[in-house]
Amino acid sequence: MIHHTFHRTGTLTPLLITGMLLLVSLLLPAPAQGELPQDRFDIRPVDETLRDGRRDGFEPHIITGPGLNGQGEWYYMDSPSGLLSPGISLTRRPGNLWISKDHGMTWEWKEKRNTITDNLPPGIGGSGDTHTAISRNGGIFHTDLYLASASVDYSGDGGNNWYLNPAASQYVLDDRQWLRIGKALDGIGEETLYFSFNQLFPLGLVMVKTTILTDGPADNYAWRPCNQGLPITSDVSARDPFCVDRTTGTIYIANYASGARNLEVWRSTDGGESFTRHVVTQFGGRAEVQNIFTVIDTDMDGNVYITYCSRDHIWLAVSTDGAESWAIHQVTDSAVTSVKVLPWIAAGDGGRVGMAWYEAEEGTEGVPDQQLDSWWDLRAAISFNAVDDEPDFRIITVHRDVHFGGIQTTGTGGGSDRDLGDFLSVAVDANGRLLIAYGMDGDDGPDARLSYPMYAGQVDGPFLREDTGPVVNPVVAVDGSRVRIGLEDIADLSGFGISNVTIFWGDGSDPEVMEFDGSPPAHAVHRYTRGGRYTIQVRATNAIGMSTTTEQQIRIGDDDGFRIADRPGWVIIGSPLLILIVVLLVLFMRNRGGQGYPGRMMSRQDGMTQGSGPDGGMENGGYESGQAVDVEWETGVDSGMDSVMEADPDDAGGPDRENGPKTSGDCR
Repeated sequence: MIHHTFHRTGTLTPLLITGMLLLVSLLLPAPAQGELPQDRFDIRPVDETLRDGRRDGFEPHIITGPGLNGQGEWYYMDSPSGLLSPGISLTRRPGNLWISKDHGMTWEWKEKRNTITDNLPPGIGGSGDTHTAISRNGGIFHTDLYLASASVDYSGDGGNNWYLNPAASQYVLDDRQWLRIGKALDGIGEETLYFSFNQLFPLGLVMVKTTILTDGPADNYAWRPCNQGLPITSDVSARDPFCVDRTTGTIYIANYASGARNLEVWRSTDGGESFTRHVVTQFGGRAEVQNIFTVIDTDMDGNVYITYCSRDHIWLAVSTDGAESWAIHQVTDSAVTSVKVLPWIAAGDGGRVGMAWYEAEEGTEGVPDQQLDSWWDLRAAISFNAVDDEPDFRIITVHRDVHFGGIQTTGTGGGSDRDLGDFLSVAVDANGRLLIAYGMDGDDGPDARLSYPMYAGQVDGPFLREDTGPVVNPVVAVDGSRVRIGLEDIADLSGFGISNVTIFWGDGSDPEVMEFDGSPPAHAVHRYTRGGRYTIQVRATNAIGMSTTTEQQIRIGDDDGFRIADRPGWVIIGSPLLILIVVLLVLFMRNRGGQGYPGRMMSRQDGMTQGSGPDGGMENGGYESGQAVDVEWETGVDSGMDSVMEADPDDAGGPDRENGPKTSGDCR
């Protein structure tokens, strides 16, 4: 005989719990949701044109300076076109130059047509390396590497017409040239143009200079040798860029001396007439310095910065005493294992620096050339206290997946992908925005030469110059569930004017964007539907895309939670109705007695029992003979009402639904 023990399990408790949960969900405070995105960069391709079968994102260099006749600020970007133009016999195309007159929003390519070198024999002309410098009156100085020599060409009309000087270096067999402009220290003119390059024979780093006149290109290119005409150093790796302190005119040249394994700086305080050597640090092996170029810059207070990488980390060397002594800081996180390469640096006001580099996927190790199955991101770091003993660095992923495969760090040697060239570059504009010029070629295969020249400009402050960009001081007033933000105290310190304000209320609602049409809106109002603590963010954006965000925490409701009186009308009216409905359902179910609802049945059969086999079916032998087995079917929460019924074993269908559950069919 089979004995069935039936426990009453009505729907009273589930309905009651469901109703109470709905009620509580309306009354309890809700947490704030999300926030406005931070650390944004404006990312744009500078040029998508194919020229001679290639794009021109090979080691782009970016600089800012005055526009035509010294007015405003323009951005300038250059990149080489190659020593030879593929498929075109005896044709030499000068390097690329793009100019943005609207702070990076649009770019114009300037054709620097060099008719003098168009028909010269192979090996002379073209553009193996480029670099640009801008004078205070907007004069553009652009150099192309011919290998046999190097040019320094000049445009005084914004890049439309050029004064050509194909043999400016006055030396033969040159490599990796750089241009910089600094304060004149010899009493001649206002500015001095410095030109450095590595002379392949005899080996050594050479620098020459010329005076920039206010009414002409460059002293008719009367170049004068620096360092008494001698190489500053004979180290074959001495091809690193240099900088000129914008206040004092001091020249700093960074150099990784591979033979001695020293990172060193050559300094001149007399306009390049002489140089002194200063050791920054000494390394134990080549792997400790992986980048091709060690980059140096100075801030507005004269502090000196050098960045380099060691495959696994980006490093920053800082000197506050003119390169006499140095502090070394690790920029990147030790907890993240990845290959990093080609860092560059630019400085703004005192203690403020920005850097950028390419970084492979997390978990990569070893030489950059060998990361054949890795995607690379463009990353940046910003510090506002770089001269402190323990500076802070804000690490930002600027652009993901810009390159796939290895990145060659052995110059023209080796067999890895060299489509990105030997460097990316960064600059800081007059408003303190960090600007990045880099290449992006995705997964186009090695040496396809299809890398796009890319621009990334910092959007969100703080910036690398003080007292620049928008400032916003909202006045927040809370009145129950209603919040009012006064927007009267908003201004743009850079002088471009505020274009819009975005308010993020912190409660999951869409951000509210308020456009400016000459004058700021007086205020914004928002009503919250739930109590709790919220973080309101107010972002002001000026006409060139610089944004500053401020935030303030508020509480909606008193210490005991949200007040019913502060709820919207539908909540105040609906809550009592919901409670009344739940109570009526409970009374109705009790009056019915819960009949006709399946419950939980426990079955026990004397003798041989049945159990559930591994495949979910019923089989004999699932348990031992004579063992009592409880098989349970759950349909709800126990109502506390028990019923014991006897089932006739000859009746396979068992009792009907009027008297209780069946032993088959209903229980599965």
